[in-house]
Amino acid sequence: MSVQQQQTLFDIYGEGGLPIELVTLNVLRTIISGIGILFNISLVFVTAKSKALNSPCHLLIAFDCLVSAWYQLASFVSITVLFGPGHQFIPIRPCCLQILPPFQFGFTASFTAMFLISFDRLISVLFPLWYSLREIAKKYYLIPMFISTLVSPSIIIYAQYQVVYTVPESTKVICVPHECSWAWAGDLIYVIFVSFYGLTLANYIIIWTVLKWHSWKSINQNLASPYEWTRRILKTLSIILFFNLIGLSMNSIIRLTIPHLNFNVTQRALAIHGLSVLGEHCNSETEPKNRTEKSQFFGSVPNQ
Repeated sequence: MSVQQQQTLFDIYGEGGLPIELVTLNVLRTIISGIGILFNISLVFVTAKSKALNSPCHLLIAFDCLVSAWYQLASFVSITVLFGPGHQFIPIRPCCLQILPPFQFGFTASFTAMFLISFDRLISVLFPLWYSLREIAKKYYLIPMFISTLVSPSIIIYAQYQVVYTVPESTKVICVPHECSWAWAGDLIYVIFVSFYGLTLANYIIIWTVLKWHSWKSINQNLASPYEWTRRILKTLSIILFFNLIGLSMNSIIRLTIPHLNFNVTQRALAIHGLSVLGEHCNSETEPKNRTEKSQFFGSVPNQ
């Protein structure tokens, strides 16, 4: 059963070409993604070269950077379409079923990696003695990392496969990820995304609360608390929380707000692409600082 066909960008600009504003936004997103890729790959390289991958926490950070860099490569697909032959559009099925699916593995693995990082930190803060004295086997990190790169992407790709076949094969897109997810598939992806982001945010809030309480207690009792080191990383945690909120809010605006605004096809596309550029900008501008802060956060845990 097919869904009701709505007017698309191709219906409006298939002959004359896309508006310069939309092309410019995609160029900016690609440039910013390229910067993010360089930062992520460089951190993976440095981590591997320094042999820090033996540490579970640094292994998780490197995994986060690697899958994030892989997903950011998807921006170059849109640029290839925009500046290639075919009037800036390609058929929806090759785009959504052949070109973009490999990048979905990086997309879902990136936010599951953030959750694994926050969960690792939560354990180290709630049970510091147990965590510092116990050498946790790598398999307890590698197994969820492996599962996260297979299960969630498979669900998302299956959902996209189902909805893509509800529109005519002749439908054409500029090949950006959100064009492959709508109706129940879009809702499913949003629920998965929000679930992981919400759990990650909850973990960091608990961590921040516990560390703040111990810091406050040691200050008021004028004691050399074993949690004295936490004072140095409360700012770091606040930064991590802030950018997690940015990521969640950007996607929530795109999914929950824009569809209910009285926008035409062009205005809606500009709003979605503009928010995507803003999200990429926030991630890339803070990428080296955010990763460094996380590394410092990991390194601050005693006897790790």
